[in-house]
Amino acid sequence: MPKLKKSMSSQRANGNASKTIAKPQTRWDGRFSITITLVTAIGLLTLISVGVVLGVGVWLAQKNTFALLSANSHQGVTAAVDRIKQHLKPAEHQAKFIAERIAAGDVDPTNREMLGVLFSGALASAPQIDSVIFIDKELKALLVTYDPQLGKVRFAELDYTRDLAVQERLAKIKPGANWGTPIWRKVTKKTYLNMVYPVAAGDISQGAVVAAVSVEHLSAFVGVSKTHEVGQRFMLFGKNHVLAHSLMVNGYPGLSDKVPLPRLAQFKDRVLAAIWQKKGRYELRLDLPKGTDGHVLEMGSDRYIFVYQEMADFGPEPLIAGVYFRNTDVGEEVRRMFASLLAGIVALIVSLLAAIFIGRKIARPIVRFSQAAGSIRNLDISQVEDLPGSMLRELNDQSASFNTMLRALKWFELYVPKKIVEHLVKRGDVNDTLSSSRNITVMFTDIVSFSTTSQGMSAHDVAELLNHHFGLIGACIDAEDGTIDKYMGDSVMAFWGAPEKQKHRAERACRAALEIAAVIREDNEKRVSHGEKPIGIRIGIHTGNATVGNIGSPGRINYTIIGDSVNIGQRLEQLGRQIYPPGTDVSILISGDTAKELSDAFKPVSAGWFELKGRDGEVEVFRLL
Repeated sequence: MPKLKKSMSSQRANGNASKTIAKPQTRWDGRFSITITLVTAIGLLTLISVGVVLGVGVWLAQKNTFALLSANSHQGVTAAVDRIKQHLKPAEHQAKFIAERIAAGDVDPTNREMLGVLFSGALASAPQIDSVIFIDKELKALLVTYDPQLGKVRFAELDYTRDLAVQERLAKIKPGANWGTPIWRKVTKKTYLNMVYPVAAGDISQGAVVAAVSVEHLSAFVGVSKTHEVGQRFMLFGKNHVLAHSLMVNGYPGLSDKVPLPRLAQFKDRVLAAIWQKKGRYELRLDLPKGTDGHVLEMGSDRYIFVYQEMADFGPEPLIAGVYFRNTDVGEEVRRMFASLLAGIVALIVSLLAAIFIGRKIARPIVRFSQAAGSIRNLDISQVEDLPGSMLRELNDQSASFNTMLRALKWFELYVPKKIVEHLVKRGDVNDTLSSSRNITVMFTDIVSFSTTSQGMSAHDVAELLNHHFGLIGACIDAEDGTIDKYMGDSVMAFWGAPEKQKHRAERACRAALEIAAVIREDNEKRVSHGEKPIGIRIGIHTGNATVGNIGSPGRINYTIIGDSVNIGQRLEQLGRQIYPPGTDVSILISGDTAKELSDAFKPVSAGWFELKGRDGEVEVFRLL
């Protein structure tokens, strides 16, 4: 086996010719020792790194504080505004829908039963609406409410012919939704936001639809927050009254016809009650979105951040939706960051001191090991010599293990494809070689009638013939960055697309096949000139998905490819017997999937559709010329 012997002898020659492990210096020659260098360098790096870490940490802490404040402020006020809109807009939509149905004549306003069904549907689809009222042009009304205690809808007939307040309100309504001032009802002892929507057919008024939303429901809806949100959300009616707050979910004491909403100055939430006070008030220096305002309020030893936004579409007074929170709610996270930073610095100093101490003991053996490992990293395995022993037990064991590994790698390099060796050694991550699905191009080659050709030849001559043949084929495959998977008798299996991903896999394989054809024909001319029989070869190429990676038992595995695509490639090689006439020196068959991947530079010729052994259905086959 000339090729193998030459490789092994070359390794021995190269190993004797060069030395990669320098002998340790026994006396000072003008160069600093690695121990002094390590101690000095690590000490300086420690001081520099600690200073930089502290400086960057303080700067980041300040940036993070403002970023967290801005994020919480924006998130809180946006959530409050969104929840208000989500709660009130459906009341507008339902009132508009009912008014349009009555105006269009789809619902007879005198038919109370039909109105009741329509109103019941509105309450069911928008549970935030407490009641719906239709007031006709005669000021007679139908009230529909949902009673949660009874779990059913209740109906009531109302007469507003003597109610001057209602008449005055109806006289002032405009087209579209008309949100009014909150009203306290004695019957339910609740305050409601009322939205009036006029019903008109052309210029003729038919009445109005009124949708009422209780302040309690609005407070419950606005007050709901996610677990990661901080702060108290609120909603004001104008600047002097509280419309929604978590303290108003179950009602609020002291409300009446004259005081339908709690006054802000006397509100039980002392922080919210002081929102507009000027004492202790500071400008909020945060990057807030347009239309959002805020300020900082100092109360005792605490500071509160208020962020709010006006909404002008829900009543005669603008609604103010906002959120407030303590600055410590965010500052706690910053303090935890500083604590972690300090702990990290202490750990860093301790680790560096330990590293300096240990480094003085192991510097020289580590240098030798590093040099040898660097040569292996560069796949200069033949240039690496055994590491000398050490007085330290662990380092001595390391050297012994390294030397054993080195001898194994030298043999490993002979029996495993070069590209896979590079992949295993340079990557070094077992996950990179775990089995996975990959799109690959596979090639099979086989010598035609090899049994007949080798008949009468000695074992040495057969081995020499195969080594020469495989050398020609391997050079062509390597030139196109292919990976030879295995030699099977007189056959070769190679693939493209693994272990590293490759572009133009099919074109690389086809170029390699055409180059193989050229070198085989050239070699045959030499064989004939020497009175030897020419060698015929069949090649099959297919492109498709296959399982790529470590295949085998725990005791012995191969990095290979398996799957239907591999079988198709082998069957295409065997199909060459049927398609090409006897005596053909080189036959190359590729699948339709491979032909689709080729550029116009290739000229595959269709050979037709064929059934392949062991597969259902036909495969389109092309000859590669």
